[in-house]
Amino acid sequence: MFDEFDREIFTGGQLIFKYGDMGDCAYLIEEGSVEVLVTKDGGEQRIRSIGKGELFGEVSLIDYRPRTATVKALERTVLVPIPRKMMEGLLEKSDPILRHLLLVILERFRHRNNNSMLPETGTTIPPEQSKRHSIVRGEATQKLSLAHGLKRALTHEEFRLYYQPICNLADGRIAGFEELIRWHHPSDGVMQPKDFLWIAEQTGLIHEIGLWALKRTSRDWPTLRKFTDYQFPFINVNISASQLNNEMFVEDVEAIIAGQNLNAAELKLELTETAMVEHPESALKIMRRLIKLGCGLVLDDYGAGHSGLKHLQQYPLTTLKLDGTFVEPMLQSAQSREIVRSSIALAHSLGMTVIAESVETEGLREKLLEMKCDFGQGWYFGRPATLQELALRYAKPDSS
Repeated sequence: MFDEFDREIFTGGQLIFKYGDMGDCAYLIEEGSVEVLVTKDGGEQRIRSIGKGELFGEVSLIDYRPRTATVKALERTVLVPIPRKMMEGLLEKSDPILRHLLLVILERFRHRNNNSMLPETGTTIPPEQSKRHSIVRGEATQKLSLAHGLKRALTHEEFRLYYQPICNLADGRIAGFEELIRWHHPSDGVMQPKDFLWIAEQTGLIHEIGLWALKRTSRDWPTLRKFTDYQFPFINVNISASQLNNEMFVEDVEAIIAGQNLNAAELKLELTETAMVEHPESALKIMRRLIKLGCGLVLDDYGAGHSGLKHLQQYPLTTLKLDGTFVEPMLQSAQSREIVRSSIALAHSLGMTVIAESVETEGLREKLLEMKCDFGQGWYFGRPATLQELALRYAKPDSS
């Protein structure tokens, strides 16, 4: 397993490193054993001995601070050095809160072990390392603050739902709406989903937020439904990868449908390819149960994800949503036109309806209609708005 690493061999009693040395690696014991010593009452005291297969010197994998103990070989010992540079990439990619937590634990460990008595020479943290620690601390603080704010937002009704019309391309009439969440932050103003849902995913708050959004949308749907005279109206609700892989999600959806007396066929759940990539087997199981309830399943951002064709074949999807990155340049790009045209034809051959995102002009609407696309969504048909704003926008004139 470690054949690509160099070995270091020590004889019995030989010093491997001493308390206060600057460390740049940890060691894995391949053969032999070592003793770990600390300075106490003017002398060295063994606190433990460790043998084959164990790791020591691990503190130096996290930062460049001095060694916290002395280690000597008890017998002929073969060590595999694990350089800190191996860990730097992993640490950089790890969660800033976890990195900050590790640094805090190490600082408290050193303080407890009276590391303030370390020699002055050579113990200063390198400036670049100090800067990194400061950045990590700032990122961790910001993330913790954001997570705390999300929890508060749920209890203080800071989230708002906006709805964007999805229109029948043939006549421009509203066929349905997509639910879009916004955070009305008390100090930062209106925040878009991309700015806060990622932390909700990582902290597990996405389940509470997603459930809140689904309940609120179902409650608003009877009013929204009045703004469409389409034969089969629908409301699209976005769900996350975490929700789709939660065994209780189907029960939650079923309870909301029953509680709001909602026609399940009018509820379409939008999901991205990520939701299916992370846990494909459980996602398929849950999707089948949702279809059995009568809900529709929409594959969002088709073409911008991982392996769209595979997902169209494997999962019980009812609607394909074309990503705006292909729709927007369609009038100028023959390649984009062909991607959109072939995607629509493929979806129809599989019995799916198609929604095109980012329909901003009449020209795009006409081209999509020519390609037999079913629905369009974009500023040409209407911007996202609150329920109250939509009521004013689509208010029917008083017939009296």
